[in-house]
Amino acid sequence: MTLTDTLQTSIKNWWLFIIKGLALLAAGIFIFSRPLEGYIGLSIMFSVVILVSGFSQIFFATANTKHNKGWGWTLVSGVLDVIIGIYLYAFPLITMATLPFILGFWLILRSFYLMGSAYELKALGVAQWGWLLFGGIVLLAASFFVLYYPAAGAVSIIVSSGVAFLIGGFLNIFLAFRLKALKK
Repeated sequence: MTLTDTLQTSIKNWWLFIIKGLALLAAGIFIFSRPLEGYIGLSIMFSVVILVSGFSQIFFATANTKHNKGWGWTLVSGVLDVIIGIYLYAFPLITMATLPFILGFWLILRSFYLMGSAYELKALGVAQWGWLLFGGIVLLAASFFVLYYPAAGAVSIIVSSGVAFLIGGFLNIFLAFRLKALKK
């Protein structure tokens, strides 16, 4: 049995990325469905989404320590998300004042994580890894848009954030099914 075979049969808890993806999709839908409450709701919801994302990454990393040589990066990313999520939830006024910058930088980190995951899938011979890379690049562009237009008002933050959350949600669900394919 090769290392690739071991990884393919040992990837556990791929479904956590579905939960993360669904949370991001729900966040995106909420942002577009409630534009008047969007900015206030976005600051609170963003902290909760980051917490859910962080806990799912921590659980995924710790469940795959023996079979995923890059588990440490996933663990660190999850711990950072939990710390940021707790801070943002504890201080909602700071979150509202700095939301475009926090969101933009957080989305940049997520896009790099997704692009790195795409290359890991490529190394394992998983088909369609390029879609994850492409989506990571699109998410990176969306994050720069969020950072570039922070003073444009709540409308641009709501639209760009909603689009970024939807893209991130679809990409995490896509990643989950690519990981599930590794088991087969």
